[in-house]
Amino acid sequence: MRRWLKSIGFYCLAILLLTTAANAQPSPRAKLGAQADKETLERWQRMAPEEKQEMRERFQRWQNLPPAEKAELQKKFENWRRLSPEEKAVARRNFERWQKLSPEQRARLQERWQRWRELPPERREELRKRFETLRQLPPEKRRELRQKLMERRERFDRLSPDEKAHLREKLRDLREHGTIEEKRQFRERLREKRLQREKE
Repeated sequence: MRRWLKSIGFYCLAILLLTTAANAQPSPRAKLGAQADKETLERWQRMAPEEKQEMRERFQRWQNLPPAEKAELQKKFENWRRLSPEEKAVARRNFERWQKLSPEQRARLQERWQRWRELPPERREELRKRFETLRQLPPEKRRELRQKLMERRERFDRLSPDEKAHLREKLRDLREHGTIEEKRQFRERLREKRLQREKE
């Protein structure tokens, strides 16, 4: 994400250094471009000398990028420009939170992101819908679900390594090949085993 934000800086500097004067009779689109150029120039003038030097170095790195990477970064920048102010604010907050994470937390998040990207589209859509459903629940219901999840995790932690491996394999198989009914039955069997263990 940091590299992406830096690439935006490259692009801004490129715009700043490569823009040309507007025509005498600018079109509405040219006026917007001129306004953006003016804002970029004002931002440049407010920068400290160190920031300007860093931007020059970024621009130099931008110039030396292979065309494919330049095209990819330009596409990302265009996607950024299309975001609403609210979406940009969320992205900035997420980036600030990312900056505060420890290296271990960042590694875990990157691993989760990679696993997410490897999921089939229909699985990602299913998870998105679940997440949206959870977000719409009242806070007390979310707390209740979080508590149940913690209890399940504790029970899982008490299993032997062989039991954990078997359970993970079964879940992976169900996730990839199981029907909704098979998944429901599997959850029901787990629930029955848990209740039986609690009675003993």
